[in-house]
Amino acid sequence: MFARLFRKFSHPIRGLVHALTKDRAFQMQVFAIGPAIGVCAYFLSPLSQLEILFIGLAWALILITELQNSALEEALDRLHPELDDHIKRSKDMAAGSTLLSGMFLLFVLIAVGLF
Repeated sequence: MFARLFRKFSHPIRGLVHALTKDRAFQMQVFAIGPAIGVCAYFLSPLSQLEILFIGLAWALILITELQNSALEEALDRLHPELDDHIKRSKDMAAGSTLLSGMFLLFVLIAVGLF
């Protein structure tokens, strides 16, 4: 039973390890943006549990959308390596979701008084 459960978790863990070691955009979100948020939150203001929750959820949303964006881009580049306007629009929309999640994080940071 545990072997089967481990196999099921090995796929997403392998994906996260790949993103952490190979994807520059995801690395930036994890190793630059995350600690910057933490430092700001620690030094600039005592935060309530609810404020910490909202900041954490907004950062998680960025990480999730960045993973989805990277996965879509990698798949589309492999399936359709030549330039195509439809593929470009699809990739731009996926990147737009990451931008929107970043704007949401900024909104949360402003709302809790860190910006």
